[in-house]
Amino acid sequence: MKKAVIYTRVSSKLQADEGHGLEGQEVVCRSYAELKQYEVIKVFYDRGISGGITDRPAMIELLKFLDEQAEEIVVIFDDIKRFARDIQGHFFLKKEISSRRGIIESPNHK
Repeated sequence: MKKAVIYTRVSSKLQADEGHGLEGQEVVCRSYAELKQYEVIKVFYDRGISGGITDRPAMIELLKFLDEQAEEIVVIFDDIKRFARDIQGHFFLKKEISSRRGIIESPNHK
């Protein structure tokens, strides 16, 4: 069984404090992992952080986590907007994750 982690992000403090964005993203990602028969071993939450910033706290934690793994890990995110807000950030993070044997997948994007 492949191992997976989930990355979630909301951009405003209000969404983080009062919304259900993080939980909703996690539910979608967990359902996807179950469908693909992945074992979810950790979830990373960025609360109230813009997608235009690539050095977000949970993203940094995710990259460090991948550095510590001996095997490939699937990194699941709900939507491309949760991963990065612009093309440069997207490709930068994609490179950082893949260089650490991370495999990016999303239930909403192929």
